[in-house]
Amino acid sequence: MRLEGKTAIITASGRGIGREVALTLAEEGARVAVNSFGEENTMAVVDAIKGNGGEAIGVAGDITQADLVAQMVAAVIAAFGQIDIVVNNVGGVARRSDLDMDAPLAQVEAVWDGTYGLSLKAPVLMCEAVAPHLVEQRSGKIVNMASIAGRSALAHMEITPIPFAYHTMKAGLIRYTQLLADRLGPFNVNVNCVCPGIIYTASWKWLADRVVQSHPRYKGQDPREWFLGLFEGKYLDEGSPRTPLRREQTAQDVARTVVFLASDDAQNITGQALNVDGGMVKS
Repeated sequence: MRLEGKTAIITASGRGIGREVALTLAEEGARVAVNSFGEENTMAVVDAIKGNGGEAIGVAGDITQADLVAQMVAAVIAAFGQIDIVVNNVGGVARRSDLDMDAPLAQVEAVWDGTYGLSLKAPVLMCEAVAPHLVEQRSGKIVNMASIAGRSALAHMEITPIPFAYHTMKAGLIRYTQLLADRLGPFNVNVNCVCPGIIYTASWKWLADRVVQSHPRYKGQDPREWFLGLFEGKYLDEGSPRTPLRREQTAQDVARTVVFLASDDAQNITGQALNVDGGMVKS
């Protein structure tokens, strides 16, 4: 087991990619601190890890808030005595249905503020909270979950129902990761990004549902079938590259990459943003 004796924090790990990362790190021997916004999802993952013979604690709550971040770091040190790995999986696009649409720029402000909180503020808060501990022990691995949206606008795709705010915040997270790698490198702390491609999580299911409900060309199509068509290049402009591997990407693909970056196998890799997307983005 590559992570035996290590302690890992994984934010937003109650479902989707984060849940898979938490389970996979535990399978590799890590003690895991699970976080999600809801108590039920948090403890379900904790119970799953313990059921497989692993060690885990749960800290539910809004990880975009500084007091919850501090509480989680303190809880992990109290429970396990150390922090070795931090996976900032939290992220996403803010969606609001209770806006006053007559207020100037109400929707723009809500989307940008909310997406900043999820996709940039929360990872930065956690990194800054754990950095002193990692510096003191002179070791550690930080893996920030960015996105291929932060590497490329995916301009070749006809349908990209992702707000500009998400692209911008993920690009900012990649740059922050590079700067933090410079700052923490002298203390033997590796800081990297993973940039997943298109994975059928709850968020992408929501986007797929939205597309087939609203876009005339795809209306009535099965959302899952529409999603799978992305890998075959069905919705690309003429002459644009298709996903070379032509296979669906999974949360397990991302989890295995996180394990690699969190292990000693990646001891000489830092400041990097690694695409896990089947070759969709070439940068």
